[in-house]
Amino acid sequence: MTELAQICRVAREAEGRPEPLWLATVMRVQGSAYRHPGARMLFSSSQVLAGSVSGGCLEAGIVRKAPWLARERSICIRFDGSREEEDDESPRGTGCDGIVDILLERASLQAPCAPLAVIDDCLRAERRAALATVFKSSDPRAPVSARLILDEAGQIASTLSGPAWGTLAQAAEQALAARTGTRTVSSHGFEALLEVIEPPPHLFVFGGGPDALPLVELATVLGYGVTVCDASGRVAVRERFATRAELQVGSLASIASKVGTRRTPVAVVMSHHYPTDLQALGMLLGSRAAYIGMLGPLRRTERMLNELYPEPAALKTCDRSRVRAPLGLDLGAETPAQIALSALAEIQAVLAQASASPLSERGSRPIHRPVSELRLPASPTLGKTGTA
Repeated sequence: MTELAQICRVAREAEGRPEPLWLATVMRVQGSAYRHPGARMLFSSSQVLAGSVSGGCLEAGIVRKAPWLARERSICIRFDGSREEEDDESPRGTGCDGIVDILLERASLQAPCAPLAVIDDCLRAERRAALATVFKSSDPRAPVSARLILDEAGQIASTLSGPAWGTLAQAAEQALAARTGTRTVSSHGFEALLEVIEPPPHLFVFGGGPDALPLVELATVLGYGVTVCDASGRVAVRERFATRAELQVGSLASIASKVGTRRTPVAVVMSHHYPTDLQALGMLLGSRAAYIGMLGPLRRTERMLNELYPEPAALKTCDRSRVRAPLGLDLGAETPAQIALSALAEIQAVLAQASASPLSERGSRPIHRPVSELRLPASPTLGKTGTA
């Protein structure tokens, strides 16, 4: 389960209880920090319930102070790790020498444009949406914590008005179209964090042997949806994955339709049965799977590709680069758990378009990709129609 999914689940479970819940969200980071814009923490007046906004440096102070600081309205506070706080009992450092702006507000799934409701819907329905949140403002029509949401259908919901509405609507439209990540948007009188909420990947595992279990368990920890595809339907397979993943027993045609319905499907083929793996590879090459990992040596997969596509030109139409054989990164993996780690590390790198090189080789260069800043004039023309 992803951190965001866990936060939404806890918030749903707490609905109706008398004790109020609070939400802390990292809005901006200057310098080095453990968590980055978009990180969230759900908490009550006494404890953290889910998520985090730092490596443990800030959470206790936020839980203690936020219900008082944000008792009347949402507030964005700054934690400066570059300076020492005189009150040793209330440390405000980030632990990473960076400056972090954090928005504190009451948590709700029912309030207009409630961020947790938007995130929960995106994760459940595997839809994308752009979520813009004002964290600094001198414009009363765009107060702190005011939001604008743009979904894939072009529908807009918002709790702000004036020039900020058009500015953020344009920025949200651009972000969804260009598939850009988190960025800061600033214009006349306000600054906002713009996030594109992306559903997690869905892993299809072709093979129900014992060695598939660590892969399924680790993928679940990472927040992936998981489907185990096994043609046999053996009792042992059903028992092995009954509480850990969706089990799909049936023809490849029925599985292909399920792969096609997922937003970001990835697959690992590991049945250890050549004809079964051959059929699975053929089906996956004709699907939208962004990653196709093949267990076993390269020569085995090359033989399959030659059988599936006797004419090399035909294979080019299926994007051979998606096939990784043998799957995984070179971690010296030997055991099933180590192989699972190697495979999922490669999937992460492929989806994030990352190099998978050691971070120590970066020297003093930043580890994380910088959050871009977008400065726009006030009240631009909106390209899509929507409802405010």
